[in-house]
Amino acid sequence: MTQSFHENASPRRWYRRRTALALAGALIVSGTAAVVAGPSAQAAVIDPAAYYQIVSRHSGKAVTVAGQSTADGAVVEQRTRADVTGQQFQFVDAGSGYHKLRVRHSGKVVDVASASKADGANVVQWTDNGGTNQQFRVADTDSGHVKLINRNSGKALDVRDQSTADGARISQYTDTGAVSQQWQLVKVDTAPAPKYAGYLFSYFTGENTSAGEQVYFALSQGNDPTRWRQLNGGRPVLTSAIGTRGVRDPFILRSPQGDKFYQIATDLRMYGNGNWDQVQRTGSKSIVVWESTDLVNWSAPRLARVSPDTAGNTWAPEAYYDESLGQFVVFWASKLYSPNDPNHTGTTYNRMMYATTSDFRTFSAAQVWVDKGYSTIDSTLTKHNGTYYRFTKDERSSSQSACGKFILAEKSATILNRNYSFVADCIGNNAIRQGEGPLVFKSNTEERWYMFIDEYGGRGYVPFTTTDLNTRQWTPLSSYTLPGRPRHGTVLPVTQAEYDRLLQRWG
Repeated sequence: MTQSFHENASPRRWYRRRTALALAGALIVSGTAAVVAGPSAQAAVIDPAAYYQIVSRHSGKAVTVAGQSTADGAVVEQRTRADVTGQQFQFVDAGSGYHKLRVRHSGKVVDVASASKADGANVVQWTDNGGTNQQFRVADTDSGHVKLINRNSGKALDVRDQSTADGARISQYTDTGAVSQQWQLVKVDTAPAPKYAGYLFSYFTGENTSAGEQVYFALSQGNDPTRWRQLNGGRPVLTSAIGTRGVRDPFILRSPQGDKFYQIATDLRMYGNGNWDQVQRTGSKSIVVWESTDLVNWSAPRLARVSPDTAGNTWAPEAYYDESLGQFVVFWASKLYSPNDPNHTGTTYNRMMYATTSDFRTFSAAQVWVDKGYSTIDSTLTKHNGTYYRFTKDERSSSQSACGKFILAEKSATILNRNYSFVADCIGNNAIRQGEGPLVFKSNTEERWYMFIDEYGGRGYVPFTTTDLNTRQWTPLSSYTLPGRPRHGTVLPVTQAEYDRLLQRWG
């Protein structure tokens, strides 16, 4: 259903009747249901939930974010019409008859650079900051097209020099009524708007400071998973004073009903210790658990024992809800020692373990999930089209394997299969010295996945991306902004309401 773009019509009956006639004449079917203007200055009708191409009258080309960039300051230009999200805009009510033009692929909005009021000022995309230079009035013309008038400058969006070429810049110019300032709004036949409005990043920062082994939060800039802002002023959001009094490798997940969140983490504090051998022999057999119904109010942390007596450590716990079991499958890495070696003095290696639970309080007996005959840790899962994709750190040294200290990818039709099929190994070795703690998540807006790999002893997380999970070709991102130096954590998609709550509480 469409609704009126403006709601301030005169109460006089004759004017309302004329406006209604104009609205009826404004809807023209042209391939993809074009929305055009009638003669009244208040006649434009736009579906606020839809996306539109903004097509120039004089060139027939569409307003486009150059190169599908997600960066602040990316150029806005005209290009031949194509089925790309960098040409799709949502008209978001900004009040007083003005709207923000939100770009579908980046979540950013159309912006007159530097809030300029000058003729010829460049138009770019920028993070929505509420500025009047990011707000436009839709003004009808007598040609079935509209003008887009900037609230800050009073000037019209214009194709520079009335060019008809691909790549011509979009700028602002005094409203002259020229055809280069007239636009047709073409509704795009697309899927519904994304369910999620952004991402929450849960992580720790390392053992080099007393507060580094606690839980930190960051929020993405809208649906851009390459740009992040720290929450709570860069201080921990959740802290643990139980168990070892430190937590690492935090993992956050949503319940299948969507009404509860669980934050789990490794019970381990290395600050002031540093004995990695000892903590794999006599480390914690428990994970740390928090619960929340809204992401901002959290329970006190509690210890939940998951590992058997033969385990020397319980590292990097994650969980995935298995619909066939009706349970969460919780998995982690442990070194297992012989029952005849109660002091764990022997030689062994890390295996991936698992247990099931419905409430993160009571767990089934732990079982081995991954045993390759050598040490593996830090498994993570994602599911796509009925297939589970598992990513795991190969703990062998580079002298033992060319792919040691990088990421192994496998897949299976069932989550608890002991024999996943090989997909790829050595993931990350084209861009980082060594990697662990992979986190994988799907884009909220397109068929694309991101993997952050923790370059431990180096930069911390480095982002990679792919459009095909059945590949070794994970491309490192050349441009990104992470929140400080995050270490092994999780990215969770969040709704607009959840995003707003997090920003209000810790922004």
